[in-house]
Amino acid sequence: MEIRHVDAVAVRRDLDERFANAQKWIDSREYCLVRVESSDGTVGWGECWGPVAGNRELVDEWVAPWLRGQDPREVERIHDDLVFRLRSAFHSYVPASVVSGVDIALWDLRGKLAGEPVGRLLGGRRRDSVRAYATGHFFTDCDDFSTLRERVVEEARGHVDAGFDALKNKIGLARHFPWGREEDVELVRAIREAVGDDVRLMSDANHAYDAADARWVADRLADLDVHFFEEPMPPEQFDAYGRVNAAADVPLAAGESWAFTEEFDRAADAGAVDIVQPDVTSAGGLTSARRVADAAAARGLRCLPHVFGTPVALAASLQLLSTLPGEPMLEFDRTSNPIRRRLVSDPIDNDGNGVPVPEGPGLGIEVDPDAVEEFRVGEAGR
Repeated sequence: MEIRHVDAVAVRRDLDERFANAQKWIDSREYCLVRVESSDGTVGWGECWGPVAGNRELVDEWVAPWLRGQDPREVERIHDDLVFRLRSAFHSYVPASVVSGVDIALWDLRGKLAGEPVGRLLGGRRRDSVRAYATGHFFTDCDDFSTLRERVVEEARGHVDAGFDALKNKIGLARHFPWGREEDVELVRAIREAVGDDVRLMSDANHAYDAADARWVADRLADLDVHFFEEPMPPEQFDAYGRVNAAADVPLAAGESWAFTEEFDRAADAGAVDIVQPDVTSAGGLTSARRVADAAAARGLRCLPHVFGTPVALAASLQLLSTLPGEPMLEFDRTSNPIRRRLVSDPIDNDGNGVPVPEGPGLGIEVDPDAVEEFRVGEAGR
C-alpha cells in the first residue's frame, strides 16, 4: 500500500454580505483542501487553515513529490518527518497549515483503509454526540450601535430557537467602529438578557486588547457569567496572558493561533489559559491536536478545539472530540458558508444542543465531487 496522488484543491465562494471580527472583514469563504489517494484508489481529504495562496503551492510543488510512494498508514511518522523537513527548509517557522491539511487527509485515508472512524484509531470514542455552541454574532455594516446590538440579539434568539443552549459572540469593536470596550460588554449583556441565565455564553475578542483592557473586560464578563473569554490579547503575549488569567474571575481560552505542542506547552508554563483551543487545520492536524489535548489533560487544562472551516475540518474536529475526557464542546460555526452546507453529500448539522459524530470510516463524510468542481478555483493540483 502506498500513496499514489496528492492534490491541493482550492475552493472559494463569495458571500452576499460581509461580516467582521475584531481583526478583519470576511467577504468570502476560501479553503485549500488536500486530497491524498492510495494505490488502491481510496481517497482521504484534509484541510489547511488560511488563504489558498502558499498552501496550494507548498502541497503541490514540495509535499506531493516527497509524499508519493510512502505508506499512508504511517500517519504520525509522516507528520513528524514533514515537520522536520519543513523546519529545515524554512528555518524560522514551520507552515503548520500545510502539515495540518496533509495530516488530516492521511488520518481520513487511514480510517477508510481500516474501515474504522478516526475516533477509534485515536484511542477510542467516549461519545456519539458532542454538545455544541453556536459561533456567530459577528459585526455587520451599520452606522449606529443600537442597530448592531439588535442584530446580534436577534441572531442569538434564533440559535436558541434552533436548539442550541450555548453561544459565542464577538467583541473588540474598536478596530472597525467608533465604539470601544463599553459597547463590547454591552453586546454581551444584551445577549444575556435576551436568552436568559440557562444559556451558556462565551465571548471572543480575536486578540483585540492590551492587558489592561483585557482585565477590565474580563471583570465585567465574569459578572455576566461568561463561561470563557477567548483570545483577549495577541497570541504571542504569553506572560500578559498569565497575568490576566491569574487575576480574572472568568477563565481565559486561546490556541487557534498556536501550533504544535511546543507553543501550547509555553502557554501552559506561563499559566496563560485554563482552556486550550487547538484548531486541527492550523495546529498541525489531528496528530498535533491530539497531543495537545493529552498534554492539557495532564496539566489539568480543558481542551475545546477551535473550528471554523469546511465539513472536513468539522468532521475531523468531531472525531477528535469524540475521544476527549470530560465534557468537551464543539464550536459550530453558524455564519454564512455555502461550502460548509454543500461540500459533502450529508451535511453535518445539530440535533438540538448536540452534533452527532459521523459514524462512517475515516472522518465519516463523503466529499461530493460535483460540489468540489462547483466551488473549485485556480489551477488543479498535481
